[in-house]
Amino acid sequence: MNVIDRLKEHEAFAHLDEDVLNGIVGVSEVLEVPATQVLIAEGDKSSDLFLLVEGEAQIVRQDNAGRTIPLNTVGPGDCLGELAFLDGAPRAASVIAQTPCKLILIPSEALKKLPDGAVISGELKAALASVVVERARHLSDGMLSALREQLEAKTLQNQFGYFLVFTIALYLISTSLFYLVAEKYVVDVYDPEFSWQTILLFAIPCLVIIKIMKIPPGQLGLRKEGLVKSLVQSFLICAAITVPVLVYLMASGGLRQTVSGGATVDLLFLLQYFIHTVFQEIGSRGLLQGLFQKFLADTKGHRSVFLTSTIFASLHLTFGVDAVVITFFASIVFGYIYLYQKNLAGVILVHYWLGVLAALTVAI
Repeated sequence: MNVIDRLKEHEAFAHLDEDVLNGIVGVSEVLEVPATQVLIAEGDKSSDLFLLVEGEAQIVRQDNAGRTIPLNTVGPGDCLGELAFLDGAPRAASVIAQTPCKLILIPSEALKKLPDGAVISGELKAALASVVVERARHLSDGMLSALREQLEAKTLQNQFGYFLVFTIALYLISTSLFYLVAEKYVVDVYDPEFSWQTILLFAIPCLVIIKIMKIPPGQLGLRKEGLVKSLVQSFLICAAITVPVLVYLMASGGLRQTVSGGATVDLLFLLQYFIHTVFQEIGSRGLLQGLFQKFLADTKGHRSVFLTSTIFASLHLTFGVDAVVITFFASIVFGYIYLYQKNLAGVILVHYWLGVLAALTVAI
């Protein structure tokens, strides 16, 4: 093996003078060691320098309990033992061959004993120091990145806990409302007063979770980006749906003014239902579906749409099984519209218009 060529391949040796390199090569040895052999022992006072030419080795340390902690894996072209070579301190870690390895050993004492050993050692240490500083910089960046990832994981864990409490709160509210209806404390579920009480009850945990998790409006789908496009697309969807409904209404002979259940299709109904639709879509698509995608890492969104539709439909149990089934399939449609448009405005429009058409149809 041509030792000088191998040394020149490493950035610490590449710019050294030929005389310095020749001096280093004159005292260097080529070692071949089997797997599992300890190349450097933690705490050892030796300060020899190694250049790994072939194979892989693992850098490890012992913790206070005596357990071996892997730190890094090194391969061909890496220097080993450079810190002890630079400052003469005991070895800070152990290096163990993972595979059969070939190394170039540069013995520090033999280097110093050369006629110009002080000069050679000084130049080599200066070159190594720049490499160590660069490695420390990358290590710091890696540690910072790892700390950031740990912080994000901890934050995500806390947020998932809040989300779990949020969903439980929704189900408790839904169960309580269902009990009031089942026990006939509420006679008409379509009564405007009961409807407003319901929407406000559901709005409370939604607002709390948005506040605690500091969710910006953009993450709820309330954004300017794609607003016009989503409205145009949804308007076309509404127009396509309206045509068969109008045909049905005309064939049925017109409209009555009252929807079964006590609601009246008038201006007040249209205004109230629009406000309800906005609240429902912010809570279901903007909040529930968005959080499901985040916590499940659901990039395609299929699971998030299904889970959101299931929860949202179950919250309509107060209105009967038919309402649950209709809400589930309608929510699937709304969920995929939101996935495609990534803006809540278009979903709100489709949801609202479908509800109005349904009310008009029932009023026949």
